[in-house]
Amino acid sequence: MTVAVRPGRPNAAASSFVSGIIREPLAGLRAPCPVPPDTPIALSSPGPTLDGILRAAAVTDADWGSRTAVNLPGLSTTPRDMAAAMDRVAGYAASDLIDWTEDPVISAIVRSWPARFETRRAHALGLRPDRSFDDIVREYISGLHAASAARPT
Repeated sequence: MTVAVRPGRPNAAASSFVSGIIREPLAGLRAPCPVPPDTPIALSSPGPTLDGILRAAAVTDADWGSRTAVNLPGLSTTPRDMAAAMDRVAGYAASDLIDWTEDPVISAIVRSWPARFETRRAHALGLRPDRSFDDIVREYISGLHAASAARPT
C-alpha cells in the first residue's frame, strides 16, 4: 500500500505518481500517470497511516498478537477513480492536466502490488481505512489551506 496524497515534490519512486496525479493538477501543473487508468491500487491517506503507526506503537503485546507485522487498512481504487474524485471535489476538470502515458516498467511494478488486503488484525486494533478518495482529496486540500494560512506574511 502507498500513502496519498503526500506533500512534497515528485520523486523516482514507482508510487510517486499516486500522489502526483492529484497534487500537481491541483497546483495547476501537468502530471504523468504511468499506469493504465483502471489499474487497481491500494492506498491510505497520511492521517490514517499516521494513526496506524501510533496505534502500533501503543498497543500491548497481547493485543498485537504473535505476528511481527500488521497490514494497515487501505482503500482500493484506480487512477481513473482518483481523477474523477479530484474533479468532483475541486469543482473543475483538474484531471485534464494528467498525462495518461503508460510506462511499461512502472506499470509492471505497480501491477505486481496487491490492490486489496485482508486487515482483520488492524480492524481489531480499531484501525479503519479512508471512507472514500473524495475524502482524501478534501483532506489534502484542507491541509494546503491550513499550511497557506500558517505562513507568515
